[in-house]
Amino acid sequence: MTKSSERLIVFDLDGTLVDSQKALLEAHEEAWTSVGLVRPSAEKILELIGLPLDHIMRTLDPNQDHTLLVEAYQRAYKRTSESYESLFEGIPDLLNRRFRAAVATGKSQIGAERAVRRHGLCDRFELVLGGNSVPRPKPFPDMLTHIMERTGTQELVMIGDTTYDLEMAQAAGVPAIGVSWGHHTTERLEEWAPVVDTVSALTALLSV
Repeated sequence: MTKSSERLIVFDLDGTLVDSQKALLEAHEEAWTSVGLVRPSAEKILELIGLPLDHIMRTLDPNQDHTLLVEAYQRAYKRTSESYESLFEGIPDLLNRRFRAAVATGKSQIGAERAVRRHGLCDRFELVLGGNSVPRPKPFPDMLTHIMERTGTQELVMIGDTTYDLEMAQAAGVPAIGVSWGHHTTERLEEWAPVVDTVSALTALLSV
């Protein structure tokens, strides 16, 4: 099988490969405090993870200057991610296996590249794509169609922890697998795709 026709496995970052929940909640705390407001509940924030940051801020409070909130969050997250962000247990072993891989994340392109670099994965992925690199981010299909064009294969599998990942896959005509250790419940994910509870189960399902 030639490289251009081999299956490409596309991973989300936050909640799928990277355990960033504490880091992002701490960054939200700092951002909302910086504008004199109480941070929205963790439940409301985590429900929106995977969508673009400016959309998250507008949804959490439509009456605030979301530009200030985004800038404050980004400054804070650079610091909190260094302290609290880590790969989920089992992910390093999975990524050490030989298969084609890419990243499609709601993070900005700069944020996505920073996260991949922090975890020593710059050479692991054929393409790292942030949500602001396409006209329409998740749950629209643009990220996956862009990956198809850039990598030369239409045979993708999307791995994600939110319905936004799985909706994107369905919109692009791509099979998907949900993971239960992230931000959306298994029950929600199962409406869109099969769900695994462990990295070892994901590895077995992918046959890598």
